[in-house]
Amino acid sequence: MARSNQGRGATVLAELEKTFFVLTSADRAFDFLSDPPHLPDYVPALRLDESAAVDGESDLDADLVGRAGAPEAGFTADRATRRISWGAPSPGYGGSIEIAAGTASTATITLRLHPRADADADEVTRVFEASIQAIRRLLSGR
Repeated sequence: MARSNQGRGATVLAELEKTFFVLTSADRAFDFLSDPPHLPDYVPALRLDESAAVDGESDLDADLVGRAGAPEAGFTADRATRRISWGAPSPGYGGSIEIAAGTASTATITLRLHPRADADADEVTRVFEASIQAIRRLLSGR
């Protein structure tokens, strides 16, 4: 983990990175981590709200055009490279998960997080470490 000080003793987090092993195949790890409904299982600060389309509802694309589009943010998963990335260009938040095969039943995961400049360093570190522990527990059965 990297931290840097910026003016008046305030602590600003630089990118956080940690590599760790799990006791499951790389493909199984990718399948689980790249499925958005599983995000709250391993990111303690996240909650997904479900939405459902109903016949007769207005067209979502038409609504986006009226609002000048959706905010630039994303969650992408590339099976060929086993890389998952997310983020928003402003205010500079993002991260990635890279999964590498070990043996037939192990994988190495590298989790990177680039927090916003105004994020609480202690809280971001707490959530980052809790996410790693949850991923280990969920994928290794511990």
